Amino acid sequence: MQSIINAYLKDGKTNLFKALKEIDILYNLDGKFSTPFSESILKSLLKVKPGEITTYSDLAKSINSKAYRAVGGVLRNNPLPLVVPCHRVIKTDGKLGGFMGKMDEDWQTNLKRSLLKIEGNVISD
Repeated sequence: MQSIINAYLKDGKTNLFKALKEIDILYNLDGKFSTPFSESILKSLLKVKPGEITTYSDLAKSINSKAYRAVGGVLRNNPLPLVVPCHRVIKTDGKLGGFMGKMDEDWQTNLKRSLLKIEGNVISD
């Protein structure tokens, strides 16, 4: 597992969800997102590859919904924020947005910014 994390930190292109699943480390996420809406958000988010970003509204549109604020609520409760890449979701105006349910905690927004930078995205806020 350490080699998988190191590969991600080195190149930002390693799909942690896929890599951990392939070596049977990742537990089943069924039931971790309690509603069909949140499960759809999860499945759509997992399609966003390292180095790509999306917005809350685009994620909502990807499941035929207009509830972009509810998307943020689902991501706020993400049990594996690095593996389930909610850091790749930004605001429509191009700003960073929150991470791990917080917008006013410097360490969390800095972590989100750092993860995006590792993957090749620079977002200014």
